[in-house]
Amino acid sequence: MSDDLETPNNDTLETASSKPNLEAIMHVPLEVSVELARISLPLHNVARLHRGMVIELNKDANAEVDILANGLIFARGEVVSIEGKLGVRIIEVVPASERIRSLG
Repeated sequence: MSDDLETPNNDTLETASSKPNLEAIMHVPLEVSVELARISLPLHNVARLHRGMVIELNKDANAEVDILANGLIFARGEVVSIEGKLGVRIIEVVPASERIRSLG
């Protein structure tokens, strides 16, 4: 057997596999949405909706909102207004254990 071929040792393999390669997933599309509230409306009420109507939500104006990634809650935030535009300030990132529990 030739001495020119080097066999990688276990330390090299462990180091390479233990570092996550985030660059590999940086271009994967992710839909991020903010859920202000949920309500149920009968179909006949939905059919009557038009521009300018106000839909009363079952949440206070300053309540926390859920921030979802691909439909799953990953953070909570608060709605802010900056120079006439709305945004969301993240106040809590949901722990991974709680996110995993919500899958089941």
